[in-house]
Amino acid sequence: MKKIYLDTNLWNLLCDESVAAPELLASLHSRNCSLVLSYHVVFELAKCFRGQRNGASGRGEALFAYLREFVNRDIPCVTEMLEVLSEEMWALKVGKRVNPFLPPVGYTPLKSNVGLLASGNFDERAAAFVDERTGLARRTRAGPIAQLALRPDVKQRLEGISDSDVENWLRSETLSDRGAGLLAGHVRRQFPEASLEDASEWALRLLASPVCRLSRALVRADLYYNWRCAMRGSNPSDLFDDMYHVLNAVYCDVYATRERRHARYAGMLLAADTRVAIHEPGTLAGDWILNLA
Repeated sequence: MKKIYLDTNLWNLLCDESVAAPELLASLHSRNCSLVLSYHVVFELAKCFRGQRNGASGRGEALFAYLREFVNRDIPCVTEMLEVLSEEMWALKVGKRVNPFLPPVGYTPLKSNVGLLASGNFDERAAAFVDERTGLARRTRAGPIAQLALRPDVKQRLEGISDSDVENWLRSETLSDRGAGLLAGHVRRQFPEASLEDASEWALRLLASPVCRLSRALVRADLYYNWRCAMRGSNPSDLFDDMYHVLNAVYCDVYATRERRHARYAGMLLAADTRVAIHEPGTLAGDWILNLA
């Protein structure tokens, strides 16, 4: 079945246009297609409850009441990124297919959490979830700035890579020792007990495998984020969240968004199997999504 991952801005648009979930999903199903959700979408929608504008909480309730219509119909949801990395490692170990989506046992708490937020229950757990994700984005943005300040040689090397060369550089650098080192860091974040030697060995195996899409995408994302920081001195505060959406779509057939600037890098992070689709302003979201099928 063809899978279409929607950026948060498209979930907002579907809600604003009151596109009926049963009809949209039925039309997609008739074309052997499905929409795909992620916990990152849940996070970005949950931030509405923290908004400073009047009616922010009501907007959050409305969005989750709308999202609940899709979740209760069991649309696929991508599991957390480092868990997908674990799935790729396990797939290599036993020779099975990678499954990046939540199993039924993981879908039950998703339904519960979305239902609570749809009723306006932004409790301590929801607040902690939002705080954790927000802190991760803030730390990720600060990291390259500090590292490049300590390594002017690295900054100079990255500054020497032009916009026109960056795609070829990402392709070759991903499979280099530096790329393997970046992936080993992600492996150790998921498995802190792993030695550097074991993590490095896994990184090399993952990058050599043609089926481990996320492993290569994670490295390309790290490289691109560092390169862009070197070229501009810092990265936009929303770049991490935007790139995280792209990574969530790595096992989908289509990554769909309203943000035209995502086209600049999404195609460089995703495998050729995933198409990047940019919504055209003024086009009804439901009709546009059906045309992606």
